[in-house]
Amino acid sequence: MAGGALAHLRVLDATDLRAALAGRLLADLGANVIKVTAPGDERDRLRPPFAGQRVAPDRSLPFLYRHANKRGAVVDPESAEGSSRLDRLLAGADVLLENLDATERRRWRVEPDVLRARHPHLVHVMMSDLGSNGPRAAWRLEALPAFAASGALHVSGFLDRPPCWLPGYAAHDCAAAFACAGALAALLERARHGHGQTVDVAVQEAAIAGLVPWSIPVGDYTRLYPILPTAPPRDADGNYYVLPARDGWVRVLPATPRHWRAFVELLGHPEALAGERWENLIVRILGAGIIRAVASEALRVRPRDEIVADGYRLGVPIAPVHRPDEFVTAAQTRARGYFRATGFPHLGDEAVAVAPFVLSETPVSLGRPAPAPGQDDGDWPDARPHPPGPSPERPAPPLAGVRVLALAVVAVGPEIATLLAELGAEVVKIESRTKLDPLREVALEPDAPNRAFTFNDENRGQRSVCLDLHQDRARELALALCARADVVIENNRGGVAARWGLDYDDVRGVRPDVVYIASQGYGRGGPLGHVQGFGPLNGAFAGATYLWNHPDAPYPGGSALNHPDHVASKLGFVAVLAALEHRRRTGRGQLIDLAQTEAAAFLLGEAYLEGPCTGLPAAPDGNRVPYACPHGVFPCRGNDRWVAIAVIGDDEWRTLCAEAGWAPEPAWATLAGRLAACEVIEHRLATWTRSQTMEEVAARLQAIGISAMPVLDGDDLRADAHLAARGAIVTVQHPEVGAERHIANPIRLSRTPVAHAPAAPLLGADTEAVLRDWLGLDATTVRTLVDTGICR
Repeated sequence: MAGGALAHLRVLDATDLRAALAGRLLADLGANVIKVTAPGDERDRLRPPFAGQRVAPDRSLPFLYRHANKRGAVVDPESAEGSSRLDRLLAGADVLLENLDATERRRWRVEPDVLRARHPHLVHVMMSDLGSNGPRAAWRLEALPAFAASGALHVSGFLDRPPCWLPGYAAHDCAAAFACAGALAALLERARHGHGQTVDVAVQEAAIAGLVPWSIPVGDYTRLYPILPTAPPRDADGNYYVLPARDGWVRVLPATPRHWRAFVELLGHPEALAGERWENLIVRILGAGIIRAVASEALRVRPRDEIVADGYRLGVPIAPVHRPDEFVTAAQTRARGYFRATGFPHLGDEAVAVAPFVLSETPVSLGRPAPAPGQDDGDWPDARPHPPGPSPERPAPPLAGVRVLALAVVAVGPEIATLLAELGAEVVKIESRTKLDPLREVALEPDAPNRAFTFNDENRGQRSVCLDLHQDRARELALALCARADVVIENNRGGVAARWGLDYDDVRGVRPDVVYIASQGYGRGGPLGHVQGFGPLNGAFAGATYLWNHPDAPYPGGSALNHPDHVASKLGFVAVLAALEHRRRTGRGQLIDLAQTEAAAFLLGEAYLEGPCTGLPAAPDGNRVPYACPHGVFPCRGNDRWVAIAVIGDDEWRTLCAEAGWAPEPAWATLAGRLAACEVIEHRLATWTRSQTMEEVAARLQAIGISAMPVLDGDDLRADAHLAARGAIVTVQHPEVGAERHIANPIRLSRTPVAHAPAAPLLGADTEAVLRDWLGLDATTVRTLVDTGICR
């Protein structure tokens, strides 16, 4: 193998811990990343008081994980020498990543206008919590309030408890993925003329897109289906049941009638679930309590691994609810070699997660520990000039002229396709009336494949071609379309594409430079390479469901969200753009193997290190964290209304006490003291918040420098004045549904357009046009193909 796909890139990383995964992702893909800090910078050195920890006291596990693979540089931007050095670093870099606030940006002299004037080649990526404009632009969001801003927090957890977050930095990690994609898109466009540009990404918008995008369009589909809730209530695992075993838990997703029949067989054909009526999705949704009770009684006496093995054999979508340490040692994880034993200082030979894909031509590597405090690895190896070329009169979209063929179903593959379409690619989706995309089947009326809001969100900007791939002639046509595509996307169950003769080796035979991404739940190969996976099952397998919980909850409910589907697609999007950039330089395509379980794991990397490094394995702890108190979700005036608050540091605690009118408590002046009295403090804070609206509390606290955010639901998001001011929600016209709203692409480029993808296609609407445009077939030939059932 050659070097990483991005081995030619130089990236200057000025992010704090919240946005650090962006630089880590580019570094794993081979980029030379320098993390630059000012002397004494404390922005991301959280000090969790882990018992028996083996890491240095001023280096948290998130720091060690999220800044791994980066070099270090210490620069004082306010000194003449430091300013000159910073200018040299910027001159030699291709990309600047930063999430500085306006004051810090001026201090570092990296305002967009300044950078464009001094370094016109540079791609400047700005990540801001709520965007650079709008009523809340000046607010700061720590990880928990950012999760609240996305809408994901409100629908997570049990209804009789406060909403419960997924620990870590999930909202900011969604922004990190979009930031990397925006940077690579700008670099592909820069290759035409040498000019860089500003990439602006808002964490809130990226997190809506990466965690709960369906919360936006569902509100418009109540016109057709009043039974749909515009803002679903919290119901823990929802219809993706977490069920007890004798020694743990399993998660099941019996989505289709075939899945349901297999599930009933797994339960031993209980009389209470007999009859065809249970094969109806609406009946199952309304009867969820009966299903859960019957299934729990049948399974709780059996060993977990036996239940899972029988489920695989019968074709039930099922997964064990792993603890993080169980995912590390699982046979599938080991077979794929996902974790790397690094030998890094403080981590030793512990397993460290890497970017969640395998590239056939370019390695994904992890070769450098996070820079130590004060570590300075010097400048770039040489001063690389970046002479700009002629500026085009009308900048083209970054992927103008790129063709994409999508053999893609449900969520991850179709989302990658839509994201590529929004950058200007022409995208064709192959589907068939003989076997619909499962999301077309969830419209709440019979024979209405164009009216499912989930499908219509996932597949915007694509053209639909019907080919019955059970037939030889249809497979020949599909392969001919692949031969004319730059990118092929495939995320069917493992082995399906090979049976069609449309796997990577088949397509490479007719298009040697193709970029082919295959995304399965458990990845290609290994003992589970052919097992069907869905988002909630993949999250359960990776340990996310287990952690996404209050410690006193009756079972590991996690969330009814489809995590990690929506963020896995964004990581796959990054991998495709990296492979296209590599192909631009070398002429070589390659296979990208994206495991959705590993996408969930990449966002939880520090959790897998807790047990080995601290002696305390990662466990669910609700909304509490070891580095801040109070840190949680607190009730406000109204029905099921909440505010997320993160008080970071002793100064913020004193500020909160003054605002709430509390007398100082000497024992609570330090973090250790507050953690010891956490329940008392949380009760006091809840009493204060309960008499106010969530908007009032958040605004009061943000005004005094404390991170807080209303816990928004889908109705709040669609009505939000800040999102409206930023144009973050777009409306498209669907031929059958009419106006429908969607979250806009959060990537904003200063020079080149990012399109808002139009409505999803009607089934087969573009068959004739695509076969004519791509393959040169005439109308008579296409009509014959339709009449003989090839195109159906």
